[in-house]
Amino acid sequence: MRCVLVIVAGLCLRAQTALSPDLDALSRIRTRMLFNLQHQPNYTCVETIERSTRSKSTARFKIVDTLRMEVALVDGKEMFAWPGSKRFEDSDVTKMITSGAIGNGNFATHARALFETRAATFRYQGVVDFNGKKAIRFDYDVPQMLSGYRILVSNASAIVAYHGSFYANPETFDMEHMEVIATAIPPELMLNSVADKIDYAVARIGEGDFLLPSESNLTMVNLNGSENHNHVKFTSCRQFSGESVITFGDAPESKPDAAPIPTREFDLPEGLEVQLALTQQIDLEKAAIGDPVHARVDHDVKKNGEVVIPKGATASGRITRLEKHETYSMIGIEFPEIEAPGILARMKGRLEYTVGIRPATSSRREPIRSQTPPGAGEGVFPVDGTQLHVPKGCIMFWRT
Repeated sequence: MRCVLVIVAGLCLRAQTALSPDLDALSRIRTRMLFNLQHQPNYTCVETIERSTRSKSTARFKIVDTLRMEVALVDGKEMFAWPGSKRFEDSDVTKMITSGAIGNGNFATHARALFETRAATFRYQGVVDFNGKKAIRFDYDVPQMLSGYRILVSNASAIVAYHGSFYANPETFDMEHMEVIATAIPPELMLNSVADKIDYAVARIGEGDFLLPSESNLTMVNLNGSENHNHVKFTSCRQFSGESVITFGDAPESKPDAAPIPTREFDLPEGLEVQLALTQQIDLEKAAIGDPVHARVDHDVKKNGEVVIPKGATASGRITRLEKHETYSMIGIEFPEIEAPGILARMKGRLEYTVGIRPATSSRREPIRSQTPPGAGEGVFPVDGTQLHVPKGCIMFWRT
């Protein structure tokens, strides 16, 4: 708090006394960052997270999976959605990603906490060499009583103190890099350390250029010495429109308005057989958890002789898991909605078997089973490691 009071006093006396180099640099960096945070429009970016792990610090990291989602900053709040979704969720990202290491705050929250509040104390480290360039460095500390940094591990969570450094361009005073390191982590979290490193770059949003995070690296070291690492990239940033469907492709050609068809929404009853054929190829080398997947209904779905879902209806879903092992990949897919003219059916099905892929087997020629049971509505199946894609036209037999 003493440092904060000195900054305020110095600003009040600016007309009478020149600021010292450290206070002048901090004032300029804060002013630049606050202007950027307060004037940027609501925007959204594609967030791609490559998750890897290793058993100890001397071992090599092994990629576990890749996640892809949309993250938006709307009225100062981080919001998340799966690609292809019709809306963002104003909830914690851990409700979407229920397994593995995940973090948030690297998109905007850390910067806002540091520069929009007076929680941190700063220490000027001068102009230093950073990645081969000159940069202004400040170290900072945020005590636990003023912190909003929450770490969640399984069912345990805690707000922790943190410290770190940030580096800014000495000519423009734009932020270039920030480090966030948790302090005094409670033992119930079973973590030895948590560190997030965030890089910044100027991006075009709407009609202006704004300083945004471009990528980050989150490392969590467990008490047993094992490590989880998330490499995050932010791409395709654009102005946010709350009414539009989240998509990565070009906008469809406009068509004359037609009279809307009333849509009946319902849950599919239990016991129905639903045969789906993929309408796209899934590239297992490029795909990520969260990527949208589409299929068509291959046969009429009937109950008591009546058609519930017609042949040709479109099933919309996404990849829910993509675990890569030495000799096989474990794929998870869900299709929560099936649409046809006038119909929107919600499905929580169980995948019984697939046709059109090369299944993976163990050394004993036995089918490989997932170690984690499928979630509600999720179908999980292994693919032989020599098969690099799930082909278009692959048939999937589901039962509701």
